[in-house]
Amino acid sequence: MPRIRWKAQVNSQDIDPLIAIARSSIAAIQAAIQAQQAFMPYDAGGAQQAVTTVNWPPAAPNRYATTMQQHSEMVAVAASTAPVAIWHVDAAGHVVALNGQAITGANYVTNLPHCGYCTVMLWVLDLPLGAPTDGRYNLAVNLEYTVPANVLNNIDVLTRLLNDNQGNDARLVVLKRMVNVFLQTPSADWVLQIGTRFVTDTVVLAAAPAGKLVLDWTTAAAHKVDVNVQYFGNHSLLVTLWKIVYQGLYDMTKSKKA
Repeated sequence: MPRIRWKAQVNSQDIDPLIAIARSSIAAIQAAIQAQQAFMPYDAGGAQQAVTTVNWPPAAPNRYATTMQQHSEMVAVAASTAPVAIWHVDAAGHVVALNGQAITGANYVTNLPHCGYCTVMLWVLDLPLGAPTDGRYNLAVNLEYTVPANVLNNIDVLTRLLNDNQGNDARLVVLKRMVNVFLQTPSADWVLQIGTRFVTDTVVLAAAPAGKLVLDWTTAAAHKVDVNVQYFGNHSLLVTLWKIVYQGLYDMTKSKKA
């Protein structure tokens, strides 16, 4: 009986084209940022700890510091969804206030320039950019940048990061083509189901084509894949795809201080 078959291991020659997709997308996102707000120098040393302040009256301002694994900007995104939520990451992958008001620089501000990773993430999430940079921070070399669970699990955030921040059907086609690399099953023989939509290598459909195998995204995302590339290793497909994004970010940011 035909079924979806995963590769036992994926190697660097398989991953390199996927990283190229991520690089191209990150470059386009950086260009869009620079068109509206010039990058500043990123000169955060190891002793500096950024603090992001969320000011959402009538509550008192809350301040969130950078941790060992997560920059303050992302700590604030996670913390401001609980225990009393003021915003959430919506189905389109944007941070939106529950009261419908715009989130401005008066509501969300970081005391130091954003690293290149946070700059891109804040732009994609539609959060205010205080001081954007294309600078690389010290853990980026290990692809250790982390995002909150409500960002990690949001397929719209992931696919827009791989498609120039565009939320059209093309982003889902990009995802399907990337998943192809991890399967033994020929790409023409299966479709990726994302909710009520079915994605081929060229189009997004409302129903699965006759005779095609169907792989649900929720099943695919949780599947462990073994990638024989430094810093990738054995993770779920979802984490591996995020690591591809991180590699694209790393490659498109600068290690030298301006």
